[in-house]
Amino acid sequence: MKFSLSMKAALTCAAVFLAAGLCSAADPFLTSPDADKTIRVYLDEGNVLRVERNAKEVFQVRLGLKSNKANYDFSQLKLKGQLPSGNNVALVTEKYTAVNGKRSERTVRMNEKTLVFGEGENQIGVIVRAGSDSFAFRYNIGGSGDVEFQGETTSFVFPLTDGFRMQRRVTSYEDRYLAYTADELKPQPQQQGGPGGNRGPGGRGGRGGNNNRIRNWNYPLLFNSADKSTWGLLSETWFDGTYCGTYLQSEVKDNGVTFTTHYPDPGEGANQGAVNPTTTLPWKSPWRCVIIGTLADIVESTLIDDLAPECAVDDVSWITPGVASWVYWAYNHGSKDYQIVKDYILLASEMKWPNVLIDWEWDVMGNGGNIDDALALAKEKNVGVWLWYNSGGKHNYVGGGPRDRFNTHETREKEFAWLTDKTVKGVKIDFFESDKQSMMQYYVDILKDAAPHKIMVNFHGATLPRGWSRTYPNLMSMEGVWGAEQYNNHPMMTEPAAEHNTTLPFTRNTVGPMDYTPTAFTNSQHKHLTSHAHELALPVVFESACQHMADRPSAFRALPEKVKDFIAGLPTTWDDTKYLGGEPGDFVILGRRKGDTWYVGGINGKNETREVKFVVPGKTGDTYSFRKIADGKDVDSSYFVNGDVKPDDPRAWDITEGTAKAGDVITVRMIGRGGFSFRFIKK
Repeated sequence: MKFSLSMKAALTCAAVFLAAGLCSAADPFLTSPDADKTIRVYLDEGNVLRVERNAKEVFQVRLGLKSNKANYDFSQLKLKGQLPSGNNVALVTEKYTAVNGKRSERTVRMNEKTLVFGEGENQIGVIVRAGSDSFAFRYNIGGSGDVEFQGETTSFVFPLTDGFRMQRRVTSYEDRYLAYTADELKPQPQQQGGPGGNRGPGGRGGRGGNNNRIRNWNYPLLFNSADKSTWGLLSETWFDGTYCGTYLQSEVKDNGVTFTTHYPDPGEGANQGAVNPTTTLPWKSPWRCVIIGTLADIVESTLIDDLAPECAVDDVSWITPGVASWVYWAYNHGSKDYQIVKDYILLASEMKWPNVLIDWEWDVMGNGGNIDDALALAKEKNVGVWLWYNSGGKHNYVGGGPRDRFNTHETREKEFAWLTDKTVKGVKIDFFESDKQSMMQYYVDILKDAAPHKIMVNFHGATLPRGWSRTYPNLMSMEGVWGAEQYNNHPMMTEPAAEHNTTLPFTRNTVGPMDYTPTAFTNSQHKHLTSHAHELALPVVFESACQHMADRPSAFRALPEKVKDFIAGLPTTWDDTKYLGGEPGDFVILGRRKGDTWYVGGINGKNETREVKFVVPGKTGDTYSFRKIADGKDVDSSYFVNGDVKPDDPRAWDITEGTAKAGDVITVRMIGRGGFSFRFIKK
């Protein structure tokens, strides 16, 4: 039974006082529902939430929120009570089927309490949940009327001995996730000379000049205890347009490393939109949530979606995930050229990929055809079409088009009707560049308006996934990642890409679909050093309901037939996902199941050849025939540095077939920056 109680009802419950049964300070007020009570949540002095896992403190949460009606200083607020009262808890249980993502059938099981603080207009509730590997909370304010929020001081305090892997604050969420210790986060004394400390893409930056080191960070934040017995991932989820996204600011003190939430900067989105969010009471904030446990718990978690409302789309049969060829990576302005677009449509047909993405400037297509000709060819070849759009408005300075087609409900209705008439399946909308409330509302408005027209959506130049995929499953993917497109922009991706790729399953891709645009065997404007087997593994290691294959048609056509067969039939949504090995920045092995078939992908983040092992996933007794596609036996990483191993070069591949049982241990060789893929078909 799912528990729900309005704030109004909460505030009128008479028998909910501290003296009426609240736990003592030595006892948790909330625990996870599992038998071992893995997660325990305490309310300490100053109304600080303390979270433990297996009787060991993981972090603390200091609460704080300010509006034009009240300053919710929790260190001064009196605890009124908790709902349900006393030692009782509400068990939140739910089962639902996801249209896309890492797991189709999902189960939610968390205990919940609402703490009530303050008096009168200063009264505020904090809804707290605990699961076997999760913790979440949100603010809950009753009353009526309009309110403007003027700042938030919610902060998370971690032990000084913890390690962190984070991305610096950039509104596009396109940068690396680098490792830090508490010492590395401390401000440094001012020195003369030397480069500044801001880490640009791909590098650690200088340590001199006016460097105070980076203090501003994007979600998600990955952390681990010193002995690596506990890992966690902090993020936020479910935005309905009534609040802004936040970022984290770090500070190192004697009591720990503190990350405090901050509203977006005024300059975001070309100075458009208010910084302070406004809404109407009653109101509930987005969830702040933490996955807590092992690396397997993090990678396999669906917490970001689990905390979001149920699906708001009645008929989802038209939502059809799938692989797409992509006109951009090799030809920046390729969508202007009908002959190039035609080749990518033909590629999708040949590879049995269901879609093609025609990128920016399709509205000025020439050289023998226009967009109508491209759509007609795609229809003839039974290839679905996605079209790129500039999100438009005054919030970005990008002139590339088409733009300004989605700024209002009226323009969206007109464009979605045209797209439906043209049998276009989806849109890729780019350049949002802000986490202000107005932009969060814009995302939701687009998804809501697209669904009745049966249009799927992919957001680029965008924020992180915020649970929208569950409520609006026509959201197929979001960028918010330093992906393969970076090879088109600058050379900084070349050297760190392999290591960077191994961080993403534990960070960015954990919180939702990620349009990295993987799989390139040749070079774009700037070369890559990853092996062909590494690139082939990426659409298994990375999850995205619309998986856009980056390379040019000639590269895919040159692949060995058994490699083509693997990539042609590749699913993009999964019935299950399993962590099979690895650690951020080192290597990663993931297993993903579609029906009775398991796909396993592994990538090496280091420059040295290594052997790794994984356990064949599946149910005990299941037997599989498999195909392995790994790094060639006669190559090492120097071949790919020199760039002389073409997709059709037999040295690039080690392709073998055999049988295995679930539970068998398989050893695989990966060269430096290499990788491997397996397909296990149940016999």
